Amino acid sequence: MNKIDMGGTEIIDWTRTIVWEAGDSHLDAICPACGDAAAKRVRLRVRSPWPPHPEQPLVSCPACGTAFHPTMGQPPYEAVLDPLVDVYLEQNAGIDVMAELLAAIDPAGVRRYIEIGCGFGFLLDYARVAFGWDARGFDPGYSARFGREALGVDIQHVYLHSAADAGPEPYDLALCAELIEHVFEPEKLLVVLRDALTTDGTLLLTTPSATGIRPETQPGTLLSMLCPGYHYALYSPKGIEALLRRVGFKSVMVVDRGHTLRVAASVGDELKADLTRAFDRSPYHDYLRTRVGTTDPASSLGVGYRYRLLKELTNAGNFEAARAAQAEVFAACRQRWNLDFTDPARLLADLSAAPKPRSIEEHHNAYPFCLGSILYFSGILAWLADGQHDLAQRWFQVAAFAGEQMRATLHIIGADDEESEELMWRACCYASHLLVWSQPDRAVEELQALAHTPSALLGERIPAGILEDAQRKVFVDLVNLGQYKAADRLAAAVEAALPESGAVLASTAFALGILTLNHRKAPRSAAAFFERAHRACLELPDRATAPIVQALLWPSLFHQGQALANAGRRDEAGAALRGLLKPEAGLPSVPLDLRARTELLVRTQRLPT
Repeated sequence: MNKIDMGGTEIIDWTRTIVWEAGDSHLDAICPACGDAAAKRVRLRVRSPWPPHPEQPLVSCPACGTAFHPTMGQPPYEAVLDPLVDVYLEQNAGIDVMAELLAAIDPAGVRRYIEIGCGFGFLLDYARVAFGWDARGFDPGYSARFGREALGVDIQHVYLHSAADAGPEPYDLALCAELIEHVFEPEKLLVVLRDALTTDGTLLLTTPSATGIRPETQPGTLLSMLCPGYHYALYSPKGIEALLRRVGFKSVMVVDRGHTLRVAASVGDELKADLTRAFDRSPYHDYLRTRVGTTDPASSLGVGYRYRLLKELTNAGNFEAARAAQAEVFAACRQRWNLDFTDPARLLADLSAAPKPRSIEEHHNAYPFCLGSILYFSGILAWLADGQHDLAQRWFQVAAFAGEQMRATLHIIGADDEESEELMWRACCYASHLLVWSQPDRAVEELQALAHTPSALLGERIPAGILEDAQRKVFVDLVNLGQYKAADRLAAAVEAALPESGAVLASTAFALGILTLNHRKAPRSAAAFFERAHRACLELPDRATAPIVQALLWPSLFHQGQALANAGRRDEAGAALRGLLKPEAGLPSVPLDLRARTELLVRTQRLPT
């Protein structure tokens, strides 16, 4: 097997090779989703990583919205010794995202499971270990050969040309995760899958969503979606449904998550899958624990499993178990790369000494690809589990640099990692956030500097959504700490980015009300913020149990009444407090102390209720 030369070791910012088409350029091309043959407008152009790196136009179908590269050639997947296998194992294999897709199906209703384009075979292994399914995969790529050996899963290294190639017995469930966007003749693939299923079998698939192809999409995310040289078509919800129905799937459900489409389809009249079903992460946690116990800790596979268990347990708030997982992944990294995790500042200095490796191999000889992510969750643990703000800040600082360094290395071959991009910027924000308790003014200054300071290695700007989220969180904490002067410096930006509804609106509007009432001395404006907070709580679908409702539903109404009373609006104040003294049925009970304060306010201010 020959390795394909991707060309050079130059670190290229591939996100900057994406050029949005400003004119009215069109190309004649047939849409792979709906078959529309009209001329297609060129949305953008992007360089291919395959030498000689030609520009590839991305066109958009006017009939269904699907985007595709009409001039792209078929890459030889089976001939590439994938330089990203270790990246995939250690960092960017979204095993949890794939496992979440299986939650759409009742596992008791599945005996035989087939996966096309299974890659390394993580989900085959998960399905076998977690549910006991008879699982089989098909993938001619190099990573699939490696995965068959490492995981002991049944992977056939061939292309499927007919349902007979899949075996004599039909399957209850078929999965194509992040595959169909690579396929030049998708109808042929879907016909094979249709015929390989039982009469009431289910097809699940995921694919990048054409609706995410927008200039405002985060650069790393956009590059991952486009995946120049590899992704041929990016389907719209309308386009993927039209394609599935055209080949005989009668029941189709499509969920657009902004950057990803999740699809369930059946040839029968009844669809057994429900893509809205909640994902119980317990079987996934058990799977990770099983594989941590069976893999070499110093292997890329072992490191990846240990990192993912750290992430899962930290996100679940199971901090005691997360500390044990952290110790395991630290030990694995010490064994493999001789890394010292006792001094984050020293680790940052070592990373900074060679900020831009000349190749993926050079970077991986020194560090795991998941280093930035390991350090990010170590920062979360130090902060939320141990209350060690100084240590957490140091972890976040080195996590941000390590994550960007890894991404810069991937840019050598035109790749990126969406999670690393997300965590890198959140680490930058949290490093500033942690100053709130000791240096509130500096926390604001550093956060404001993030808005206009390019990143150190790639020169990127912080995504607006992440910055706005950080500003809200810092603002709320400053208000809660009584640091009104520092909070006021963020108030305009926070108010401008207030969401229309939800828990975030409730908490942020309440904090704006407190600041406006106590610092700005503007009670009528404060009352309006408190009213928005109260209404946001009432409009939550789970208002009977949501923590934010328990915390703010009645305090926001009390402060609204108090602010209106301070403004001399006695009738309005009384009307607001009436809702607290005589609450509607079905709402959480009013705390006794708050009811007593309300009654005292009504009595002393002589408010009509």
